[in-house]
Amino acid sequence: MDPRELSIADLLRCRFAVSAVGEVLEVARAITVPAARAAHSDWLRQHRAALQRIADAHDLRPLLALARADADDVPAFLRPAPRGLAGEIGAELERIRATPADRVRREIEHCLRGRPAIGADIERALLADGAADRLMELLAAIWTGLVGPSWREIRGCLECDILYRSRDLAGRGLAAVLDEIAPPRGLESARLLVRQDAGGDRRLHHAGILLVPSIFIWPRAAAIDSSPGTPLTLRYPARGSAALWVPVAHDRHAGLARLIGQTRAEILEALDEPMHTTALAHDLGRSPGNIADHLAVLRTGGLVAKARVGVHVIYSRTSLGEAMLRGAAGLAPT
Repeated sequence: MDPRELSIADLLRCRFAVSAVGEVLEVARAITVPAARAAHSDWLRQHRAALQRIADAHDLRPLLALARADADDVPAFLRPAPRGLAGEIGAELERIRATPADRVRREIEHCLRGRPAIGADIERALLADGAADRLMELLAAIWTGLVGPSWREIRGCLECDILYRSRDLAGRGLAAVLDEIAPPRGLESARLLVRQDAGGDRRLHHAGILLVPSIFIWPRAAAIDSSPGTPLTLRYPARGSAALWVPVAHDRHAGLARLIGQTRAEILEALDEPMHTTALAHDLGRSPGNIADHLAVLRTGGLVAKARVGVHVIYSRTSLGEAMLRGAAGLAPT
């Protein structure tokens, strides 16, 4: 593993972000890399028909050939760093399309160097003029057919992870957060070292660290050091990603339901991870307005708290809500 030396300046420029196109690229990896495909086999099986329609309409081979590479070798122009908390797919795709042709060719050649032959026709397509436009179109097709329809749930999970990590950062510090999301043995392509002194070259050039949760990178994590002047991107599995597509059961706390009402008990139980109103409504099969009314009552009673993350207001259980839920479970009849 190559070391990434993090200066104090890098640590001070640490932030979280969500990348829409990053998720699309991880889906492309899941399509073509056996280990990633096995990790997401259930999701791919559910979307087999949509994937077949995309494959019938587009030759995905050039994109899949690049997605098979290790984290450091995938062309950096395909993974533009989000400029705010949440990257918008249209803006990210446009940045890919606008990449200078010489950079596109240089990064693709680096990706292909020393790897098994991919076929002369695929290599010609990747090295020809207009490669960035064609790759952008393939990413857009996967977004439209596979990722976009589930983006509300995916983005909700990613934003909930950011809220959780932010609270963890306040409670335990950055070192503990980094150790959890990117443990040395679980990090693909790098180890992280912190340089304390002010001298010497910095591999990261004081550009900082971008922490990007992902649904489809699970179960691995990856460090991506694109180029001087850009942050080191740590992509890591978002909390709850493995269970995102699994229906939630809401029948463990019958006693609590009798005390505060069935819907409010279900909401309190569902907040094992922080969530926004729309995601709760989707999981519980109720309207967002109905869920919002119950959340207001729970918040007035001190059982839930809210915080804004991006465009969403995210709700989480308070310590009183946790105690009530644990107490109800402990008193449940056996």
